[in-house]
Amino acid sequence: MNTGLISTRYATALLKYSVELNQQKEVYSALRFFLKVYGNVLELRKALHTNSVTKSEKKKIFITACGGTVPSSLREMLELVMKNERHGLLHYIALRFVDLYRERFNIQHGKLVTAVSIDEMMKERFIKRIESIIDKELEMETEVDPDIIGGFLLYLDDHRLDASVSGKLNRIRSALKNL
Repeated sequence: MNTGLISTRYATALLKYSVELNQQKEVYSALRFFLKVYGNVLELRKALHTNSVTKSEKKKIFITACGGTVPSSLREMLELVMKNERHGLLHYIALRFVDLYRERFNIQHGKLVTAVSIDEMMKERFIKRIESIIDKELEMETEVDPDIIGGFLLYLDDHRLDASVSGKLNRIRSALKNL
């Protein structure tokens, strides 16, 4: 079974349908929430993949994992997925939907790692600056890692910009070893 092809078909159809109903932002938010919960809660993963949980219970679990309420387009897609016995692909469908949504609406996902937490104003300034460089809307998650000592690490797709103090110290150490 080609999970990529099947999940892409469901995700593409969901995106088109949610755009028709002007629910794309709500579906995107719900599925991002689901993916975060899915990644952190082992019991959720088990419940969606076991045969001992009924379809109606899986629907309730999925909706709860999406934040409790979902738009009608997502609810209808869920009905179709359950009817076609594809509930094991919900995670892949959600991942693919998020990718397709970002592609369609020109959104770049990134991660900013700093040594100390930054306030919202600083985060917004940073995002605006990066958006002007990449010419896309930037959706940024932040993380605090005191091990980088100072500065920041920026991850955009497969790119990593290391402007951290620890990174600079490592580069100096490597240069000194090569003398």
